[in-house]
Amino acid sequence: MDLVAGAAGAVAGLLLHGKAKLVRADKAAGGGGGGLGGALLNAAASAVGLGAKDADDEMTFMFNPTEYRISQSVSITRHDSLSLPGGTVEYLGTSAMTVSMQLFFDDFASAKGDVTPKISKLIKWQMPQDKDGTPPPLVKFQWGNKQLDGFQGVITQLNINYTVFAKDGTPLQAKVDLTIEGAAELKKGTNPTSHALDMRRVHTVVEGETIQSVAYSELGEPGYWRAIADANGIDDPLRVRPGQALLIPSATDAARDA
Repeated sequence: MDLVAGAAGAVAGLLLHGKAKLVRADKAAGGGGGGLGGALLNAAASAVGLGAKDADDEMTFMFNPTEYRISQSVSITRHDSLSLPGGTVEYLGTSAMTVSMQLFFDDFASAKGDVTPKISKLIKWQMPQDKDGTPPPLVKFQWGNKQLDGFQGVITQLNINYTVFAKDGTPLQAKVDLTIEGAAELKKGTNPTSHALDMRRVHTVVEGETIQSVAYSELGEPGYWRAIADANGIDDPLRVRPGQALLIPSATDAARDA
């Protein structure tokens, strides 16, 4: 059995030597069947021009990139000084590392060539994972450089240029500019609309307004006037005067205090 596994590994290594790929960082890359046949099948599936499918959690490149760029910057600020040319320098942090490259896809030689399945996977990895807005998956770029062993991030930019097509319009060749920005994790964002309701703001009272009308116009409920009164230290709601600035609590706080 060890001999079979060793032979399978050797053949697979010949076919997949130095193959660059992207792998989802949150899941182990999938595989095919076991034994020699499974290893050969998996190796052949990733060979250039065969048009076979990758595992769900990885995307092998049809051609290794000819170059890729690693970028990282440090944020500093300078404070003027009468005695020190250039002033004093204050460190404000280091940016996330980014890795960018151009990928070339070519399936012209296949009987039913089509480069879109691989590119569609890249696009999918930029989209939320469900209807609840779970962030896109983090990915790892794997291709020999030990410097990037611990690097993972999110695909922040894709520029796709289809260049050669079959008679029916199916894309056969494409160039893709890809940028990955490093991230330890991606947190789910807050809905902008609900976030706005939770922001505190100031309302200036105009002639004819009451604290109840302010509550209705700002929070949608006249009964929330008590929360406004509490936030502004108002003991007598009838003594609100024109020109007075009222701090408006969040809708969440007002509902809790009503």
